[in-house]
Amino acid sequence: MHERGYQVCLVGGKGTYRSSLRPKPAVAPIYLDHFIGKRGNLYQEFKEYYSVKNAFANYIKSQVQTGDVVIVTSAPPVTIALQAIIHKKKAVSIYWLQDYYPELLGSIVPLPFAWLWFVSAFWNRSLKKWNHVIKISSNLGYQEHNSKVIRNWATLSFTDTLPPKERTALYAGNLGYAHDVVAFIKLCKKLHNDGYTISVRGDGIGMKRLPSWIQTGPSFQREEDLTEACLSSEILLAAAHPKIRRALFPSKIWNYLAAGRTVLTSGFSGKMAVELETIKQSDPYEGLQIWCDWLEELLSIDL
Repeated sequence: MHERGYQVCLVGGKGTYRSSLRPKPAVAPIYLDHFIGKRGNLYQEFKEYYSVKNAFANYIKSQVQTGDVVIVTSAPPVTIALQAIIHKKKAVSIYWLQDYYPELLGSIVPLPFAWLWFVSAFWNRSLKKWNHVIKISSNLGYQEHNSKVIRNWATLSFTDTLPPKERTALYAGNLGYAHDVVAFIKLCKKLHNDGYTISVRGDGIGMKRLPSWIQTGPSFQREEDLTEACLSSEILLAAAHPKIRRALFPSKIWNYLAAGRTVLTSGFSGKMAVELETIKQSDPYEGLQIWCDWLEELLSIDL
């Protein structure tokens, strides 16, 4: 949007989810002050979430003008409450739904069904108040009049056409609560028996459960290293959970498809499996173009 001539403000917090050496964007980010909690401490993490939400709210109150378009991501989840402040400024509110938290919460905390129903009902009522809800994939749980699917896109550029190393497979990214680690290991075991060398580079609680015959390491910090690892692998692996079908969709898929390698998955079922087949038939880079075209149309209508 910046390249198309629009004034863009990229606003974020100061916390660090994962160490990265990714190049800074052309639009210099605005970093807001807030409390930073300790990872793994639920109380401190939720305290940080609300601190971030309040920092965003204060920024919107002081900086957003009538007619602006405000896009809010679904992380942290408490940002779902920001639409009221955006509307008071007579701006357009867009919630970028990366994760549908009611189902994701149920996979992390064993809450009674009644509690999960209450959380889902609250979440859906809150989403209905936004002008637009943009879902990154069709399998995400929210489906109402203000929702629209604009899929994510590949963030890596693959120009090298060298053949990969034979009998190699790579998993890159988080391996945590939303992944069926047993099913993933079963897939890896089949490949291992066929003579494949398997490498998992990532983080999350699932990393501790991997057997010794799987090579493990930290997440890639540089885009160049991730790009090279994808291109040098014959097979790229992605994991999901068959009981978590509406909460999310692995964003790594778009880069995997752009790399032109064979993609094998574990734990995909239901609408998530259908969405995977749809994405396989699409251009892995087109989501960005669709986003920008839609925003331009939206801005022209509002003006």
